Amino acid sequence: MKSRLLHWLAIVFILETGLLHIITAQAEYEGAAYMGYLFAANFFGSLIAASGIYRRQLWGWVIGLIISALSIAGYVWSRMWGMPEMQVEEWLAPYGLVAMSVEGIFIILCLLRPWRLSPVAPSTSESSRLRYILPIAGLLIISSVSVFAYRWNVAATQQYGHHVGSLDQVCNTPTTSFAEFEERYGVRISLVAVSMMDSIVDVRLKVVDPDKAAALLKNQAALLVDQEVLILAPHQHHHGSIKRDKIHFLFFPTQNGTVYAGSQVSLVFGSVRLETVTVK
Repeated sequence: MKSRLLHWLAIVFILETGLLHIITAQAEYEGAAYMGYLFAANFFGSLIAASGIYRRQLWGWVIGLIISALSIAGYVWSRMWGMPEMQVEEWLAPYGLVAMSVEGIFIILCLLRPWRLSPVAPSTSESSRLRYILPIAGLLIISSVSVFAYRWNVAATQQYGHHVGSLDQVCNTPTTSFAEFEERYGVRISLVAVSMMDSIVDVRLKVVDPDKAAALLKNQAALLVDQEVLILAPHQHHHGSIKRDKIHFLFFPTQNGTVYAGSQVSLVFGSVRLETVTVK
């Protein structure tokens, strides 16, 4: 019974790992194509691992262990140094944290080495019950964890806003005119200019509609310079109270002259990109 239970738990958790990755594969692909393919490969690899574990093959555990370990390592790497072609990401990523927890449980199951346990044939009545109970319980666990991750992700997005994508993703984002930006998001761009002896880019935003502006200003802000460089605004989540006609300030480093008077830049707020403006 113990051996069978451990095998079913391993199947559930490795399938959950693959499901969480395929759910987020499209978003990763938009940030960097190779990441989308890696997430899809994680899903198909998890299916293969689950199949091997179900057939009580050691290679199923080995594949699952490799997938789990590499997924955890990739998450940590992306938060500390950043993946190729991508910015360093924030640690608070609901899907990522849930996936890493599930992968950690699978690794713990591997440490118990359940493939060495001799399967004990259950009685006929017990075998009949387990034939239905284990799959149903597994589906409930998988669906519950996935729904939890989804709801947590929605709540985190509502509280902290959307993050700016990769350089390629931002460059391919359609631009929004200043008039449309003001109408849809309740914010008017008052100034984009270098200051402080050309060490910072001073961006000033005037709130026209506090309700619309509150949702926008939760998003991460960035400056796209000449379609070549993406500069994030430090402390972009702290804007204070949102009041009509209040001026909000964003300060971007010029990065040793990367931005100067006359540069063509686009302001970016999460997934929203404005039309190009000339820095004063």
